[in-house]
Amino acid sequence: MSQLFSQKTSDALRFTPYSFNGVGARALSMGSAYIAVSDDYTASFWNPAGLAQMKRLEFTGSISNLGYSDKSTFYGNSLTADGTSTTINDLGFVFPFPTAQGSLVFAFGYNKVADFASGSSFSGFNPKSSIVPTLLDADTDFNIPYWVYLTNSAGDYTLLKDSVNQRAITKESGSMGMWSMAGAIDIEENVSLGVTLNIISGKYIFDRNYVEEDTKNIYSDTLPHLPWNQAYYRFNKFYYDSHNEMEITGSSFTFGFMYRAELYRIGATIRTPQVVSVKHTYSRAGQSVFDIPKDTAAWVGGLEPQKKTYSYDSYYDFGVIAPWNFGLGISFYPIPDLLLSADVDYSDWSQIEWSEDTDLQKENITLQSNFKGILSYRVGAEFNVPSTDLRLRGGYSLKPSPYKNDPSSFNHQTISGGAGILLQRNILIDAGVSFGSFKTSTNQYSDPSSRVDQSISTTNATVTLSYRF
Repeated sequence: MSQLFSQKTSDALRFTPYSFNGVGARALSMGSAYIAVSDDYTASFWNPAGLAQMKRLEFTGSISNLGYSDKSTFYGNSLTADGTSTTINDLGFVFPFPTAQGSLVFAFGYNKVADFASGSSFSGFNPKSSIVPTLLDADTDFNIPYWVYLTNSAGDYTLLKDSVNQRAITKESGSMGMWSMAGAIDIEENVSLGVTLNIISGKYIFDRNYVEEDTKNIYSDTLPHLPWNQAYYRFNKFYYDSHNEMEITGSSFTFGFMYRAELYRIGATIRTPQVVSVKHTYSRAGQSVFDIPKDTAAWVGGLEPQKKTYSYDSYYDFGVIAPWNFGLGISFYPIPDLLLSADVDYSDWSQIEWSEDTDLQKENITLQSNFKGILSYRVGAEFNVPSTDLRLRGGYSLKPSPYKNDPSSFNHQTISGGAGILLQRNILIDAGVSFGSFKTSTNQYSDPSSRVDQSISTTNATVTLSYRF
């Protein structure tokens, strides 16, 4: 193709483990502090070495409902967008092999690790910039301002540079999941190793409807006989719509270790760099609207460019390599009915890379300069209510922003809670809910004056049903 699609740092981060939500209602309700617990199918995601604890066949499935609320502020004006998404969270099978001693366990299933459902809206008067100059392109096939009469005849200059009202609605959808094949073995008494092969697939869709408008009638020139390439003197509105679809494929490995004592367990994980390929198809459409002059013959040739529309479709493929991730966890029983757990994990996001395209790979130094290494924390608790089959749970997690110079308010914080109950000795029902919050900002185009500040809150409600044979 003749145009190199401009990838943002968020496009690199979106399809990496930083976006992962985790799997399983029990883990969710314990703040995702699960590396040293991992005694069910979801160990295939959290710590495959934990599968060695399982002595019975297990079939499990979960469903999740994700809700979000995005309050966006632009030049003092605030708008809120809300939405929900319901999907399968995990579906898996665990098979312990009979052994003379120790343990040998395999698991297979699907884990949905990221849900892209979200959206936003904003509106406000921008006195400093316009999106139109950022859309100018040397290749006229992609130069929407040129085709809708918002530039000079060469297509490289426009008077539309500021003082316009801007508004937009965005919607994101799709998800990313892993088909996981895991196994664990005891190498010594109470010491196990495990590994998971993850085959990644997913889809991400992004739509934006954007409008700029001359609400203060600044562009109201009444010169007679304007040619088409000076129509911007009577600019009224500019509509700019974009649609993006990205097909995601990739793979990764997770290696796990666990030591089990009577009152405590220690777990450790290593996630290899996740490699994903993204096939990106997109379309862009623009429409300009001009003021109608009182003199109907005021345009050259007697034609009135009251409206002009242009669109194009294209594609762009790219790849992303996420950095190594190292996790460490501990769980212990301070009293017989109370389980406490804590995890930390580390990733150096300054090692993230573009891949597959040589032009993008040249930008890796610039990409990496935006990121830093982060240490995430998670804690959880589970209480067995005496003389019942009921378990109550709670947790907290903190995931710092991987961007350099981001304030602490951009860190992702989550509190969670839930319960589980054993029915008929074979059926486990777990339910969990988490409430997350963080702040962020988004530039609608390359000029910093297009920044929209966002305050985001999320809810994640998950129910898991497990049957052990």
